[in-house]
Amino acid sequence: MILEKLSGEKFTASEKQVVDFIQQYPRVVINLSLEELAAETFVSQASIIRLSKKLGAKGFADFKIQLAAELSTFAQDEKEIPVDIPIPEGCTTPDIARTFYNLSRQALDTTLHALDVIALQKAATLLAYADFIHLYGRGESLIVAEDFHYKLLRIGMHSQLETLNGFQEARSRIPNPRLKEAALVISQYCNSRQVHYVIDELMSAGIPFVLLTAAENPWPYNKYAAVTLRISCSESRYKMGSFASRTAMLFLLDCLYGEIFSRQYERNKDNLAAFSKRKTERDYYYTFLPEKPAEDLT
Repeated sequence: MILEKLSGEKFTASEKQVVDFIQQYPRVVINLSLEELAAETFVSQASIIRLSKKLGAKGFADFKIQLAAELSTFAQDEKEIPVDIPIPEGCTTPDIARTFYNLSRQALDTTLHALDVIALQKAATLLAYADFIHLYGRGESLIVAEDFHYKLLRIGMHSQLETLNGFQEARSRIPNPRLKEAALVISQYCNSRQVHYVIDELMSAGIPFVLLTAAENPWPYNKYAAVTLRISCSESRYKMGSFASRTAMLFLLDCLYGEIFSRQYERNKDNLAAFSKRKTERDYYYTFLPEKPAEDLT
């Protein structure tokens, strides 16, 4: 872990200046740019990058993601909250509620601090101006995808989400040259055969896609994706549920939806108003069916 390595490794004098600052202000560091941290510690940017790699990260950006993830495992009372099984045996009802509250807060905090704004903007641009959006997700990722799908429908965006197993991998290989298509693939671990099949179909059809994942190294899919959005979450497959990852993914997709909405703000406001008007004015779902004739009591 990053925090443990900061206390256990041997560092040069310049590295020690940076380490001391990180240990004193860890939550400040995850919000600083490389240039800002270099200025605060009077150390070169190259030295900070070397230190990040020495601590096991790929670079300074990855270091901040890992640091934020570790900080997010601590509740306000500084006790670590395991993300797989967050509640201990014999936990009281108030403690259970407090634990899940803290777990959600920490997931949001981590995701916000590690947010790649440029990647988010690129993903929004790709989806906002597409004529048709394909959405993919399995298991708990499917639930997250359905929430995002409904939001797109509310503002009149043409999108499709197949919920039946097997149908997501089946699509026409004949692309429509007049249709500008894009896709969003949501997969926490990014290691299933279904994800491989879906991405293979998208690549074959020449459809650019956004990949949303928690995998640290989603190779080779991140090489094929037009944009990769990553949440930092260490949940394993032996978890009680996707508490932290679900919160993080929903938050990131809400940010993506907000960015898409803002691209054509007035039009989306009008579409949303029209959608709401149709729902409020509808007395019943079967608007176009004839009324039931009155019973003849004679």
